[in-house]
Amino acid sequence: MKLNLLLMKKRTSGVFAGLLFFSVTMFSQTLTDVINEFNAAVESLNEQAYEAALTQFNNCLSLCEVVGDEADDMKKQTQEQIVGTHYRQAITLMKRKQYDNAIPSLENTVKYSEEYQAKPEFAEKAVKYLPPLYIREGNVLLKQSKYDESLETFDKVLEMKPETYQAHQGKGLVYKELGEVQKMLEEFDIAKQKAMAENDEEVINDINNAINSYFRGLIEEELMMIDTEEPDYTFLLDICDQAIQANDKNGYAYWQAASALNKMVEYDRAIEYGEKGVAVETDPVMLSALYYELGMAYQNTIRYGDACDAYNKVKVEPFLSKAEKKMMQTPDCY
Repeated sequence: MKLNLLLMKKRTSGVFAGLLFFSVTMFSQTLTDVINEFNAAVESLNEQAYEAALTQFNNCLSLCEVVGDEADDMKKQTQEQIVGTHYRQAITLMKRKQYDNAIPSLENTVKYSEEYQAKPEFAEKAVKYLPPLYIREGNVLLKQSKYDESLETFDKVLEMKPETYQAHQGKGLVYKELGEVQKMLEEFDIAKQKAMAENDEEVINDINNAINSYFRGLIEEELMMIDTEEPDYTFLLDICDQAIQANDKNGYAYWQAASALNKMVEYDRAIEYGEKGVAVETDPVMLSALYYELGMAYQNTIRYGDACDAYNKVKVEPFLSKAEKKMMQTPDCY
């Protein structure tokens, strides 16, 4: 009986020793697999095979979970490499001018840096690169008439970097295409104020041109609708005033308002608009148009000297020949 018990103890001890050996062997093989997979991923990374590297690094994470606490160091290194791989992929794509493809890589840099609490310096750099790329993407989507997606992209910029006034400019352009005037003007106003603080004349000019373009379309539509038999310029003047309120350097709006007021025999008001127009306008054609209307308003208020001066400043056709004829009818012009 004692012999049997002894044999059973030996057998149990043998089984336990076998299981222990098997467990150690399995652990050793798994950790080796982690290291091999990690090294293979680094090799892929060095060859700029970024997608393959990411797959291999993610495999490492899975193997680390199997190993447990003993693989924590490898797990941390792998997580850092995942963040770094996304960042290096983004930089490579940007150098190749593949900006659309670079955006997800930059986004993943930020995402995994936060998730793994790793490589914050890469996340900081990614955050600096993303806003201009979002601006570019938003403008591309705008040209493709994908207005909702464009707005969402510009909003991403503002969430990430609220002071980016180009995003407000982009949203204003979207609302311009959608015909949402109030929202357009609100976004443009925010963008202009911030651009003025930065002395960014290019953005300011672009916004003013967009505003002028929008209202010019409305003015031209209204001009086509005016009854030639019984003309009513009320709505036209209202649109011109809106245009000037949105951008007080809109020479076209001043000209059309002055022209309408001359036709309405409201010469003093025509002079008011004309003088404001020539004070801000630089385009030779538009200046000639404004000076011609000013000349007529001065002439009809018996300010002949001012009329002659205005007509003499008309330099471009089709206004030049008309101004010359008016000068022949105006006392003291010759």
